[in-house]
Amino acid sequence: MRGLFRYEQKDTFVHNLDPRVKLLYLIGISILTIVFGAPWLLILLFLSTLPFWYFLHPSKSKVKSMFWLFAILSLSFIISQSLFYYWADDPLFCIIPPEFPIIGPLTNGIYVYIDGAIYGLIQSFRFMTTISAAMIFVSTTHPSQLITALGRFFNIKIKNKQYVIGLPYEIAFMVSSAVSFAPVMIEECYGIINAMRARGLDLKGGIRTKLRAAKHLFLPLIVNILRSGRQIAIAADARGFRATKNRSYVKELKLNSNDYVFLTMVIIFTGFGIYLSLVGYGSTPPI
Repeated sequence: MRGLFRYEQKDTFVHNLDPRVKLLYLIGISILTIVFGAPWLLILLFLSTLPFWYFLHPSKSKVKSMFWLFAILSLSFIISQSLFYYWADDPLFCIIPPEFPIIGPLTNGIYVYIDGAIYGLIQSFRFMTTISAAMIFVSTTHPSQLITALGRFFNIKIKNKQYVIGLPYEIAFMVSSAVSFAPVMIEECYGIINAMRARGLDLKGGIRTKLRAAKHLFLPLIVNILRSGRQIAIAADARGFRATKNRSYVKELKLNSNDYVFLTMVIIFTGFGIYLSLVGYGSTPPI
């Protein structure tokens, strides 16, 4: 799980794409996961993200982590929806009857619905598709490129005047820091767990042992995250962050032929998906 949400420096087709184009791809995929309602379309949309991983050549450990992440996510949605899918009429079987003390009257009974399990599987493909596209974006985009892309999303020159359209660089820096928060938190967790093991903590027990370890993990994790945030703030102040209204960039982003081709494909792909949702394959609330 360490390198699941971390940038990997490689020379691949996806890495060399403009970060703004990859960001538009992520936005397009996110829109389609919302507007699609047919299960086969959601499955195809998820499968459309997998060829990008072939270009990235991820390690076996990363593939294993992705598999377990998607498996746990799918299982969570299937179990939760099968238990709390109240739109179905005929339950498969009953777990807790309405007559059961306290829980029964509060929930009117807990049943397992096969329609809910299917609906949970469909919802899991929505989240898995978005997560897969997001991990592609994060794994191939350096944080500095992300800041530049958000701050100078459109750079237009009209009559010898430069017009820049984008987020304020303070917000762009905040978004970039939030993106890198997940791998930093995972690294901190591993460091704290290794330190506790070096001090004699045994994690080979049951659930109680792991819960007790999690209790001791929470406080140092929060302290280390706050300390890292303070160090980032000091480093930003030392380098003159927000010293001037208009900042300069070491590398200007410029679209090349591959970017235009990929951008065209993203526009056509997203537009065709929205068209399919409008002609009868769109998302509908459960009945």
